Amino acid sequence: MKHRTLKVCLCALLGPLLLDGVSWLAAQQTSPDPTIAPVTEKSNRIPRFTTLDRLRFYRESTFSPTSLLGPIAGAALTQWVTGSPPEWGQGFPGYGRRVLSGYSRQIIANSVALGVAFAASEDPRHYPTGAQGVWKRGLQAARQAVISHNTEGGLMPAYSRIIGVYVAGLASNAWYPDRYSNFHSALYRGSTALASGIVWEEFKEFWPDARRKLKGRR
Repeated sequence: MKHRTLKVCLCALLGPLLLDGVSWLAAQQTSPDPTIAPVTEKSNRIPRFTTLDRLRFYRESTFSPTSLLGPIAGAALTQWVTGSPPEWGQGFPGYGRRVLSGYSRQIIANSVALGVAFAASEDPRHYPTGAQGVWKRGLQAARQAVISHNTEGGLMPAYSRIIGVYVAGLASNAWYPDRYSNFHSALYRGSTALASGIVWEEFKEFWPDARRKLKGRR
């Protein structure tokens, strides 16, 4: 029954992603990343974050091709290190189940976060640190996994991200094997998702620099 639920999720979730892929690739040539604020943390200017900006953020972080990077990497790491849950097996079928599970949780988390961020006037975008030095930038970027900006320019707990990952952890009990369908396992899944946010914030901080170097820019 739970495998059937997973297959239904696959059809429902990957369809929109595939349809969106071509338009996303074209848009990236001219459009800025909607998940990154247009100012640094050191700026005194408060960037606007409209309802349309929120929807663009949600679309980019949920349905763009790059949104699969986390589930793909997380599934590979889980299968290689722990193989959990063993009921899903190994090889490509087991890996596919783990990717789908991770992506399903990501969609649930982002959907919950969209509503929470709107209600809390939270701006969950990554703010480039504007700091100098790899270590200083890395530490300040990591903080953004649990600290967000509000729409008035101040700092606040990242309620949308925190609530989203734990709701998704609980919701995923619906398709996990019985011995992993409990509060403790859901708490673990939410916590690992929150921790993985640190990696994503580091990527957002340093990838623009790496991309410029790859293109030969100085």
